[in-house]
Order: sequence, then structure tokens, then C-alpha cells
Amino acid sequence: MKKVELINVSKSYDKKTKVIEDISVTIEPGEFFVLVGPSGCGKSTMLRMIAGLEEITGGTLLIGGQQANDLLPSQRNLSMVFQNYALYPHLTVEQNITFGLHTKKISKQEMKKRCDEAAEMLGLTEYLKRKPRQLSGGQRQRVALARAIVTHSPICLMDEPLSNLDAKLRAKMRSEIRQIQRKLGITMIYVTHDQTEAMTMADRMMILNNGHIQQVGKPLDIYNEPANTFVASFIGSPPMNLADARIQDQSFIFEKNTVKFEQLPTAMAVKQHVTVGIRPEHIQLAASSEEASFVAEIENVEILGTETLLTFSMGDHMQWTAKWNGQWNIAVGDKIPMTIQPEHVFIFDSESGNVLYHETSLKNEMAMEVFS
Repeated sequence: MKKVELINVSKSYDKKTKVIEDISVTIEPGEFFVLVGPSGCGKSTMLRMIAGLEEITGGTLLIGGQQANDLLPSQRNLSMVFQNYALYPHLTVEQNITFGLHTKKISKQEMKKRCDEAAEMLGLTEYLKRKPRQLSGGQRQRVALARAIVTHSPICLMDEPLSNLDAKLRAKMRSEIRQIQRKLGITMIYVTHDQTEAMTMADRMMILNNGHIQQVGKPLDIYNEPANTFVASFIGSPPMNLADARIQDQSFIFEKNTVKFEQLPTAMAVKQHVTVGIRPEHIQLAASSEEASFVAEIENVEILGTETLLTFSMGDHMQWTAKWNGQWNIAVGDKIPMTIQPEHVFIFDSESGNVLYHETSLKNEMAMEVFS
């Protein structure tokens, strides 16, 4: 197992355009680390810089404590799984799996042993004599993963390896990849634009946007305490509801609604104009109109079996979603009393997008003051 460190790493293709800017992060040995963000945010470029497929414009890359900026890809002792599988169509599954071992001066007996072990681990034993065209998409992805495993490299890089698979197979492969990583104890750096993959697979994850770090941390920590509106809207399914509002008399005033509270914490009133955030699962049915924080006119209903999603407007161009467990007989046009507890409300700066207040954050700060 090896540690990977990026220290003030930047990447640009010309003097004006920076794809990656001033990235610093440490990926611990044996960690499953996920780079997640929208298309074009720089996550694949960062992975390719670690692999040695892209030149680092500025900063330092350390692999196992050794500076790796100028090392050839073959000298970095890592393996990589690509999005498009990158299998040789004229070779069998067995030959594809062992292809990279020929340059390592490994005996044929050892190559055969490693191939059989990886094939058994991934359920490929009966397909070793087949060609890639005779395999399904999931089986081809397993071959690409097996090819990375047989190198016994302490670091494995994966660039959106599941994006070409259907939803059911993706869920299965997520579990398989995570189990294999734990079994082998390797350091894995995984790139995806799918926040569900990031949440379910990562020990820690880094959220990128426009080449800048938005937040780094454990999945649940990021979900519960997003650093800004971008993270809040990117992580979660459905994502956090956000809308601009002003604070007045224990209420948030939106374009189309007013959310009232019996007691609004004074810490919330940090600014008169703010962006309010609330997770869909924290908007609940009120016992009565008198106890409601607000009344919502339902514009769309999605019943998913185990849960129901209700969509309503909080502004001319801003729709919110409530997520309730179970199946609810609610029709479009119904006016439903809803309630929100103050401890579930996030307050963000309307200009910078950075979080200003959340009750859990306030408690953590108070605890730090007590113990300091």
C-alpha cells in the first residue's frame, strides 16, 4: 500500500486556461478515494496526471513519498482501469488479463497463477478462452478489472469504469469492486460523475467543480454538512432544496411562500438576504394547518414504491421536492400543510454560496470552544 500526495498541483494547456488549480490532498494507503464532480470539472485530468498520462504544469506529486512528476507511467507502480475497457479484440480473455505482465519479466507459471486467481475472484474462469466480442458489457468490465489486479500494483486508478453499464449491473459492480479493494488492501482512486457511486463506495471523497476543490471528507460528513450550495445541490438524491429568501419575524420570505417557525434561532439571522437549504426528507406533513411551517400546492407527484416525491414551487423559477416514506395518495393541485424543524435548515451566503449556519455546525463550534 502506498500514499499518494498532491501538493498545490495545477494543470493548464495554455497561459489563460487552467483545468486544475492549486489542488492539495493526501490519499492514505489502502483508502478508497473517490473524485466526483460534473463533466468537465477536471477529475479525469487529475487521475491522468497521477497515472503519468498528462504532464503536471505546477506543484508536486508524491507516490509512496517519492516525487513522481517526471516518472514514466511504467515507473509509478500502479494500474489503471479505463472507461471504455480498452481490451484487445484479437486476444482471448486470458491473454488480455496477462497482457501487461509480459514486460515485468514474470514467469509463465506465475502469470497463469495470477490470472486464475483474478478470474476466480471475478467469476471469469469459464470465459478465459473467449474473445471480448463474445462477452457482455459487465463481463468485459470484469476483464479490465482483472487485468489491473494481476499486476499486484499497490495503487489502482479507475476512470468512470461503470458508466457504460445498465443501472442494475452498475449496482452489482459497485459492490464487487468495493469488496475486491478491501480484500486486496490496495489504494484505489476512483473517478465518477455519479454521486450515488461516490456515496456508496468511498472511504473519503473529493468534490470538484471547475478545477477547484469544493469539499473533501467522508460521504456522510459531506452529506450532513455541505460546505457550500454547489456541494449541497450535487450530493443527495433528490438534491438539497435551495432558494433565495429574506429573514423577517421568525420567517423565511420566498417569492411564492413564507416558511414560519415558532422559534427561529438568533444565529440564523446573520444576514437579511440569504439562500435557504433543506433536504427533501426533512420536509414533513404537518399535523394541521395551524402547526404547519407553510402550505404547498403540489405540482408533481412521483410514487416510487417505497417513497413518494412531491414537487412544489417556492419561487417563479425554483421548485422544491419533499420525500416521504411509503405511498401517498396525493394529487397535483392539492394544498398540503408541511412542516420543517429549524435544526434541519441550512443558511448559505447568497453571493459566495458558502454555508453560514446549520445547527449541527453551531453545536460543533460550541463543543470545540468548551474543550479548547
